[in-house]
Amino acid sequence: MARLTLFKKILIITLLLSLLPLLASSLILFFNLESTSARLTSEIGGTADIQASESLQMRASQVAKNVADFLRQCESDLIFLSSSQLDQATLLSFYASRKGEIWYKTGTASAPLEIREQVPIYRSIALIDKTGQERVVIKDGIILPRKDLKNVSDPEQTEFRSEEYFTRVLKQPGKIYVSHLTGYHVSKTEQLNGADEPENAFEGKNYQGIIRFAAAIFDRRGTFNGAVVVSLDHRHLMEFSQHIDPGKRFSTVFPSYKSGNYAFIFDDEGWIITHPKYWDIRGVDQNGKLVPPYTEKSTAADINSGRIPFNLDYEGFIHPNYPLVAAEVRKHKAGFVDTTNVGGEKKIMAYAPIVYAGGDYDRYGVFGGVTIGFQLDRFQIAARKGSRLINQQLGEHRTRSSVIIVVTAILAGFSAWILSRGITRPLLQLTESAYKLAEGDTRNRVVINSSDEVGELARTFNIMADELEARKNNLLTTLEELQRSRMEILDERNFKASILESISSAIITISPSGILTSINGIGQKLFGNSNCYGMEYRDIFSEWPILLERINAVLELREGYGREPLTRVIHGEMTYYDVGIFPIGKDAEMGLTVTLRNETEREKLREEMMRLDRLASLGKLSTGIAHEVRNPLTGISLLLDDLHDRSALNADDKEMLSKALSEIERVERLMSALLNYSSPVRADFREGDLTRVLNDIILLMRRPAEVQGVHLNVSPGELPVFRFDPEKIKQALINIIKNAIEALDSGGTLTVTTRHQDDNVIITVHDSGPGINQQDLPLIFEPFFTRKGAGTGLGLSITQRIVEEHHGSITVESDSKDGTTFSIMLPSRHKET
Repeated sequence: MARLTLFKKILIITLLLSLLPLLASSLILFFNLESTSARLTSEIGGTADIQASESLQMRASQVAKNVADFLRQCESDLIFLSSSQLDQATLLSFYASRKGEIWYKTGTASAPLEIREQVPIYRSIALIDKTGQERVVIKDGIILPRKDLKNVSDPEQTEFRSEEYFTRVLKQPGKIYVSHLTGYHVSKTEQLNGADEPENAFEGKNYQGIIRFAAAIFDRRGTFNGAVVVSLDHRHLMEFSQHIDPGKRFSTVFPSYKSGNYAFIFDDEGWIITHPKYWDIRGVDQNGKLVPPYTEKSTAADINSGRIPFNLDYEGFIHPNYPLVAAEVRKHKAGFVDTTNVGGEKKIMAYAPIVYAGGDYDRYGVFGGVTIGFQLDRFQIAARKGSRLINQQLGEHRTRSSVIIVVTAILAGFSAWILSRGITRPLLQLTESAYKLAEGDTRNRVVINSSDEVGELARTFNIMADELEARKNNLLTTLEELQRSRMEILDERNFKASILESISSAIITISPSGILTSINGIGQKLFGNSNCYGMEYRDIFSEWPILLERINAVLELREGYGREPLTRVIHGEMTYYDVGIFPIGKDAEMGLTVTLRNETEREKLREEMMRLDRLASLGKLSTGIAHEVRNPLTGISLLLDDLHDRSALNADDKEMLSKALSEIERVERLMSALLNYSSPVRADFREGDLTRVLNDIILLMRRPAEVQGVHLNVSPGELPVFRFDPEKIKQALINIIKNAIEALDSGGTLTVTTRHQDDNVIITVHDSGPGINQQDLPLIFEPFFTRKGAGTGLGLSITQRIVEEHHGSITVESDSKDGTTFSIMLPSRHKET
């Protein structure tokens, strides 16, 4: 007897119910209807786009024609005026008779108002003589007084400090001159004045621009006799585009820029001349210079302040269709394109040329162009309505089909119940085992009780479970190895990072393209920027021109590696660095490593050791010379003294002997100073009152100061009792004060002050003398350096040694105007060595 397989059981039930054809036909019908719905929606949307775009284009063309007619009317007004009898009465009558309606918003954001007002078309009318001198000017309905009249032959004297309308009329007296829009540029901050959008800016600044129409006037003999100029008020030009609303309202007092539904006009040079955003309109600065257009190179400051007038020829970086529209208008072509405005709104923009060739506009024969923009999603309203209707019908069809399928499914379910009894139990067991396997229990297996397809499936499942368990064990082993490798890598990375952070040098790595890839803590402190990863090396080393030049050369030539010293002046002090540049990889194919080590302290220590070595050598030499010279000098002195006392010598000989004895005494004093300098007495530190020592010094030096005509001032501060050697400090201060008195050979003022600051006692000696030569300042503490003929040059050297013996410091500042100031700083908490 043949075995009834699972395939045969399912085949019999499926043939009985015929459910599959019903489902297939329903699905095919549903998908066909869905495809038809999408195609209809697309066609409706496309038709709506074309119709709306053509409608916008027709409206733009009509506005462009109206603007051209308006400009020709202005030109006719100028011709009429130039042929009339020009006097104040005629000009006033003409000015008052030419008016147009202006619709504008006013009030506040909380209480907005709309006003329609009849205002003069021309902001000003001027009568100019043949020299360029204004004779009569009517501006804003008022005749200007004579003192306010200008000679406009000089562009600097014109209203916007750069206009050449008189010069242009003078060059072509038989031709009408029409200028481009001129006015002071209004920035974003000036228009908004705190508002969020232009339509909400009620208290901001308005754009006040003009277009000049000028014509020559002639006397009866046909000789050039001057010019008449009418200045079209820019507001009347704004009226043509400002109130256009392509949406449901058709017109508005002020359009919403954010919505993208607005119109604007641009001239033949591509400059926008009407726009809801006044900062997009062309204009000049206070010096009469045209403000540059918005480009991709505009600075962040100009963008934030809104100092970015819009020129379509330069705005291809916003959308490539902007310069295309300007080019098409110059060819007298109309059309529509897709664009994106600065605010990011996608829209359809229809455009049409304003055909007008007057004045400066004869180059292309167009005044400019009119554009009207409308958001793309507004065009799809009709398509969305059709799509909703079709989807409604599809929904009803799905409901009917669902009822049929449900009824059929009930019948199929009853039949399937008979079939499922034979396969449910093994399949349930197989499912439970699959869940356990999914949860990670790879040891679970299915018990096989049949030889049909379900039994074969169970055997296959068990084979799969065996394979999964083997792979799981392999994965766990691999994961453990990866975890160990990860920990080793982390340890190695942390070890290297710790080494880099412990190094006293700044270590920086740069990629081959010049981008900083790593920097240690010392480098971040040195360059003061912890967020410099990813920066360009020229920005990081901008204040290190020598280092920057060297890195440039190394990156370009792939040579010059190694270490070199580098010096920089920081806060007036010389700082020494050791700089190393080394390649990463062959020929720096992976970048460069730059190291910087501050060698300033080592350099100072080296200079100090050299100075101490010189002083030590000088001490030994001085001691030897002093002992060798002193003994012969004593004998010579005794002999000369005995010779001086003899009565047989005449007066001249005795005077020469006296001078010789005084010179020997000076040499004797020099030898004593040398011995004292080379073998100083050890300081006797004890607690004392520095103010008392200072008073003793002033008492001692007051008489020499008075003889020299020096006024000695003392300004003692409150000083603590601290440990110092009174005698040595007295010697150091006497050396400085004595030098100061000698420097004040014509009299002056000597001031000594003391104060206590930050555990330090500071003594300042200031004189009003001629100062120390700047070239001598670095040398004054060197032994034997002196500019006095009779000095030993050891006084300030001894003073410096005494101060250093007290663990203090001495500095000097000198100027030919302010005199010289010595400052001694002694620690009030003294450490004896």
